[in-house]
Amino acid sequence: MLQGKPVIAMMGLLALGVSAAADTRATIGLSFRIPDGTATTGLSFRIPDETAPAGGMVQMKVRTTEVTPISGGRPQFSFDPALFDGVAGVGMFAPTGELAGAAVVDGNQVAIAYVTTTPFTGDYPLLAVALRIRQDLAAGSRTLFTLDPSSLWNLNGTMLRTTVSSTMVGTAVSGTVAGTRVSPATVTVGGSVAITNVIPGEGWFPAGTVVSVRGVGFNSNSRLRVNNTAITAVRVVSSTEIQFTLTQAANMTAARLRVVNPNTSTNTYYSYMRGIPAATSGRTLLSTTQPIFSGTTRSLATFGPIPALNGTQYAALALQNPNLASANVTIELYAADGTLLHSSSRSLENGYRLSLELSELFDGVAPPPGASVRVTSSLPIEVFGLLCDEGTWTVTPRLPTEAK
Repeated sequence: MLQGKPVIAMMGLLALGVSAAADTRATIGLSFRIPDGTATTGLSFRIPDETAPAGGMVQMKVRTTEVTPISGGRPQFSFDPALFDGVAGVGMFAPTGELAGAAVVDGNQVAIAYVTTTPFTGDYPLLAVALRIRQDLAAGSRTLFTLDPSSLWNLNGTMLRTTVSSTMVGTAVSGTVAGTRVSPATVTVGGSVAITNVIPGEGWFPAGTVVSVRGVGFNSNSRLRVNNTAITAVRVVSSTEIQFTLTQAANMTAARLRVVNPNTSTNTYYSYMRGIPAATSGRTLLSTTQPIFSGTTRSLATFGPIPALNGTQYAALALQNPNLASANVTIELYAADGTLLHSSSRSLENGYRLSLELSELFDGVAPPPGASVRVTSSLPIEVFGLLCDEGTWTVTPRLPTEAK
């Protein structure tokens, strides 16, 4: 895989119902061995219930019930296609460190792989999934949402296998996870208000920055609250937009926003950036993968050495520009002896992201074994590496060498 900071990468899994015996599991991201006797206690997750009107969006927030040293994992879930028409985005937060992740969406199943330099969970959700509610649903329609029983976690250096004693309810499961009961969230179609996006939603911004809260059901009596952030000039632009202005420099990553309507309908949303794709990879797996950024930006990032890859494997980069202006990005490919092999320059517009195979970035030039990549940008951007395998349908995220 792309060699960067030595953190443990564990991938998402699409196959369900794997055996408990010691064996090698083919996963989204990696085939690895889970020994007999793997710990199955010590984790407890909570997913709050959510309510939003038809045509709106819910943000499912997966939390641990106490501070827990989870350094990576491969959570997965499925969603009810009778109520949801797709995944709008996936957010994960590392407020005191860095995180890189990849969500592979296959129909109504989502497999996530992530690594982080901040193992301890805390005040923020471990995972925030934005799901679009179908427009043709009647108020009162309901479904359940939970993590899949095949999810795995690295807890303080130990791989925990999720075990569930449960009954299936639609596409959701209720039961016990890692020895502790986890109740699935109930999603109800109803209420009058929902936040669907925040722009800009990730990174530090100066005083005077105007932030747009997008959603449905806003009116002149809607009240907006932003935790731990000083704001002013709050105004309802339309039923789908509220604007406010930062009164001092603030980090919008994982900002907690809450909108309350007079009928007591409320909606809470944790801010992150859902970048607009600047291009689509010609590789099928990469084109269906949503990169997950944590908000940390840099003007220089390095990756390598790149291992020898077979015909179904390839290395890729994921980049995102959370700035208010365009960034000029230079990507350089170096041989193992330091010789410059190829250089490519791109302009990445503000609010856009890019996930491409290295050969797509280097005009068809594939990196030889032992090569390394250097990314420089005129503005600090988010960037991490990916190793993809179309043969095993696997994606492995990798933080840059500079990650702390």
